[in-house]
Amino acid sequence: MHPLLAIALVAQVQVDVTTRRDSADTAKKDKQVTVSVGAPASGSRRQPRRIPVTEEHLRTAFKSAEARSLLLRARAMRLAQDSAIKSYEATTYLRMSAGMGFSKIGRDRLMFRHESATLVRWHHESGAWIEVKGARTVIPVAPEEAQREAGADMDTDVTPVPYFPGQEPLLDMFNDSNDEGLQRQVDDRSIVHPLAEGSEAYYTYAVGDSVLFRLPDGTQVALREILVRPRVPKWNVTVGSLWFDVRTGQLVRAAYRFAVPMDIWAVVAEEDSTAQDDIPIWVKPLISPMRAQMTAMAVEYGLYQGRFWLPRLRSAEGSAQVSFMRVPINFDQRFSYTSVNALDSLPTIKVAVRPRPPDSLSDAGVEKWRDSVREVRRAERRASADSIKNGLKVEKPRCDSTNTRMVTEYRRGANLPVAIRVSCDIEKLVNAPELPKSIYDEGELVFGAAERDALIKEALSMGAQPPFAIGIVPPSYKFGLEYTRFNRVEGLSSALVVEQNLGAGYTVSALGRLGHADLEPNFELGLARSNLIKTYRGRVYNRLVSAGDWGNPLSFGSSLSALLFGRDEGFYYRASGVELERVREVGHPLSLRLFAERQRTAAADNEFSLGPRFIPNLTARTAQYAGASMRFRHTRGLNPNAFRMFTDLRMETAVSDSANEGYGRGALDLTFTQRLGPAVAALTVAGGSTTGSVPAQRRWFLGGTHTVRGQRPDTAYSGNAFWLGRLEIGRAFQAARPVVFGDVGWVGNRDSISVVGRPMSGVGVGLSIMDGLIRFDLARGIHPQRRMRFDMYLEGRF
Repeated sequence: MHPLLAIALVAQVQVDVTTRRDSADTAKKDKQVTVSVGAPASGSRRQPRRIPVTEEHLRTAFKSAEARSLLLRARAMRLAQDSAIKSYEATTYLRMSAGMGFSKIGRDRLMFRHESATLVRWHHESGAWIEVKGARTVIPVAPEEAQREAGADMDTDVTPVPYFPGQEPLLDMFNDSNDEGLQRQVDDRSIVHPLAEGSEAYYTYAVGDSVLFRLPDGTQVALREILVRPRVPKWNVTVGSLWFDVRTGQLVRAAYRFAVPMDIWAVVAEEDSTAQDDIPIWVKPLISPMRAQMTAMAVEYGLYQGRFWLPRLRSAEGSAQVSFMRVPINFDQRFSYTSVNALDSLPTIKVAVRPRPPDSLSDAGVEKWRDSVREVRRAERRASADSIKNGLKVEKPRCDSTNTRMVTEYRRGANLPVAIRVSCDIEKLVNAPELPKSIYDEGELVFGAAERDALIKEALSMGAQPPFAIGIVPPSYKFGLEYTRFNRVEGLSSALVVEQNLGAGYTVSALGRLGHADLEPNFELGLARSNLIKTYRGRVYNRLVSAGDWGNPLSFGSSLSALLFGRDEGFYYRASGVELERVREVGHPLSLRLFAERQRTAAADNEFSLGPRFIPNLTARTAQYAGASMRFRHTRGLNPNAFRMFTDLRMETAVSDSANEGYGRGALDLTFTQRLGPAVAALTVAGGSTTGSVPAQRRWFLGGTHTVRGQRPDTAYSGNAFWLGRLEIGRAFQAARPVVFGDVGWVGNRDSISVVGRPMSGVGVGLSIMDGLIRFDLARGIHPQRRMRFDMYLEGRF
């Protein structure tokens, strides 16, 4: 599976190309030989769709004559290849990762990671010979044997080729294994390439910074930056910074992202207004919203022998969202060249010709033909595997006498022959010295992350935005499980969110919600500006607020427990006011908030559930509060069977309209995990205290699934200070981890923190699925309540 599959499938990156290899005998030193690009490759039926470029487009596309000259030179260079590059030998390292988490809450868990190291020999007359030196895959939620099988299947599918004629320098990471190649003309049904013909109708170009450096032989190389900005904020246009060699127009570095997230439902409707007609009416709310975004992409080239620009690094990060599930994705490649133009020749690569769809088929017909071919191949593989398993057929050896296997294929429209040699010794691949010590290593040194991040930070700052486009982009709508909840105040409620993109990174939004029990309208009116990495947001609101510091009682997952078991673990109050917020949404989440609001009691109007009666809600102090808050979450380590540390720091201060009723509060949670032989242990320690006159709605509350299990949350167990300890021990992690646990905690008056008495406590057994993403616990309360309690919930620590 491609690392950017979640994005690429919906983006459907399609480009058309045929190439004509020029004779090396006639190629002269430094001569630029154009690759023939334009006629669709065999099997590609769709003609490009684009806005015609008008005189007005040409007049406004370039902010200066220098920008126009450099863009046209870069466009010509993109369709040309330096025929002096006849061969190279390079080592490659690839890493791609995908995680999983719940939107807005919790931490992202590593669900999948693959890495490989290869030796690539390329010759312009033969193609690419690839030797896989090392390859391994980890899927923490799967058994070890399944992980090995997955790695064996992937070691040839995603092996990169650093360079070849007709290569797409910017978007190559999206379609590294497709049968397509360089996109000459813009096709706005997929990604609008900023260098393709016709891009002036979609982008504007301005000259940015410049760099001049001198080579050892005295030659000066000048680099120039072009700032690319889309005319309209859409999902398939990019914002970024492109750097070029001024003399040749060669792209040498880039940092870019898509202008706005992709609303998949909107894209589907734009492509085919009837595409959603066959979806059952109850299905769409279950999987909405569906969004995808790329927050940052970077490409960097290196100059070799003072003449040849060859790719050195490629990187991309993004995420996809389906309902309340979030899937972050990362992709990195590194290339090191041991020689350029030192290979006289390579053996010819013989590749069996793949079947192609008939020329008479339409776009839809081609897709159906490809689907049927895939299904036939799957059926053949299943039948063969069943026959081998039942002893009716002898498995054909995949490996030769040297214990290796060879895979040959074409890439890029059947123009690049590739031969991939892989060892059949899985242990040799997994433990190869060419790979990092651990697949869980963060990889800063491997990929030069500091330099890459500096490039991205500068190029994709908050000011790197498309222009204002008020009234041009239609509004989008959000609804579904992410906005549906059930609790003892509102009963069943759901929300509708309307968002209008204004351009320049600004979005105005409106949320409306009504619960069947209290019938009090909830609303939020907001204005935000974002570069997809950080967001500044202002809101006016009337909403229900959870007073607790753990879990997310107002989420869909917590609502299931409230509905099925009568266990609403939240304590709630109403808040009406305004807020200003800054949120860092990539990496380690950090939120800063300024607020002024009126807080008051939220009556528990809902008495219905499928379980016992709900516990009473708190009685809030009614007052006006103005203050600030901060929350910082940090994760160190990804291996669920090794040392990890999770940090959650919260601070808040506010003043009231009543005299001497200001307060401050702060808390820190630390969770450590460590392998102990065949088991893994997790230890959580937490503590918090307050200053001033703390209202009831800002006290600490213990009891329940996220603090002391076996104890029911109750307003009687609250105070202005607390401490908490939790110890869990389970087996080495696979898809499901049985655990035993014990929790202890104290909450009370900060002046009596040294006089603990007998703390709250509970013990039990549980089952952790997907590293705590889903938890089942059977707990026995010890003090003060002695009762058995079964809980099912989301976002466990372990």
